[in-house]
Amino acid sequence: MAEITQKGALSEKERLKSLAAVIACITAVGMGLGLSIPLLALQLEQRGTDTALIGLNTAMPALATLVFTPFIPALLRRVQPDRFLLVCMALSAACMPCYFLFPNIWAWFPIRFINGIALTGLFVVSEFWINQLADEKSRGKLIGLYGAILSGGFAIGPLILALVGSEGALPFLIVSFLTVSASIPLFLAWGLAPRVEEAPSRGLLTFLFVAPAATLAGLIYGATETNIFNLLPIYALRTGQTAETAALVLTVFGAGNILFQVPIGALADRMDRRLVLLICAGFGFAGTALLPLVSQSIYLFIPSLFVFGGVVVGMYTVGLTLLGERFRGADLASANATFVMLYSVGALAGPPLAGLSMDVWDPHGLAVFMAGLIGVYLILVGWRYSTPKPRDPMA
Repeated sequence: MAEITQKGALSEKERLKSLAAVIACITAVGMGLGLSIPLLALQLEQRGTDTALIGLNTAMPALATLVFTPFIPALLRRVQPDRFLLVCMALSAACMPCYFLFPNIWAWFPIRFINGIALTGLFVVSEFWINQLADEKSRGKLIGLYGAILSGGFAIGPLILALVGSEGALPFLIVSFLTVSASIPLFLAWGLAPRVEEAPSRGLLTFLFVAPAATLAGLIYGATETNIFNLLPIYALRTGQTAETAALVLTVFGAGNILFQVPIGALADRMDRRLVLLICAGFGFAGTALLPLVSQSIYLFIPSLFVFGGVVVGMYTVGLTLLGERFRGADLASANATFVMLYSVGALAGPPLAGLSMDVWDPHGLAVFMAGLIGVYLILVGWRYSTPKPRDPMA
């Protein structure tokens, strides 16, 4: 079996330093995406840019993830993970002021692609590191904390935008400064990141077939989350909700994301994780299928969206936990890379398909598409839950 190397067993102090470094990395990812996506969209809209062109530009980070992720496991065998993460942080921090210095959408395509590569590196390696840090008794809870911080990072981005506005260089410089600051915990944990020494036992996409329920959780949640953030405010308006409610829905969904992840992760440490994944997928299916009904009343819509946002994110948390439970070393690094790549496939393909569904059946095509997608996944998870666990972790 492929193994990782580390400077012996970590002391409690070293584990805390490692955890702080991981948290810093994923906060940088959340802030970078959480601010840049709405900020750049607002600036392009103010310039009268074609909506289709804005959509293409917004897709650059996801495209970068698809292109770069397959190379990360091999890079980790050649480059010390600490150095790799530091380069990614520096690259992301350098990209932020470039948006202001080169205020042309055609310049933003390569800038967003390069920034997407940097954030992808932080995303994949930090997931691998947190899974390697966790033990089986607390893996779900720790990964739930990791996911909650990622969601919190996404929330910080729009908050910065609300406080400083979308004009000038200041919002870009703030995120750049915060990203650079995130390197401090990394320096304090220098040399503690696990290093991959051997090649994985199988190809990247093979993990899709070896652990389909766990890896496809990334794709399903990627599509669901992106559809919610892109199209749910439009859906709320078209179902008769006020503009204020339409603006509130993302806050409610995000709050559920943040608050439910640690409890779901803790639950996954106390019972069969495949059953917890099945429950989360069931809530996801029910939440989307009932959307046309609950959206007719704000008193049903808001609390339902809070619970839906909280439980459906469990697919991401538990899927990642299952990968850490099953794989180790280079195989875990590759499985995490597959997970992130599929998340990006969902994020890239979900909104165009959901938008097309809304055109066919306005507005409830959004609910039909998401319910159908999660429904197929629910069947898969049910099938995997009904089959015995493999004794060999690599079987």
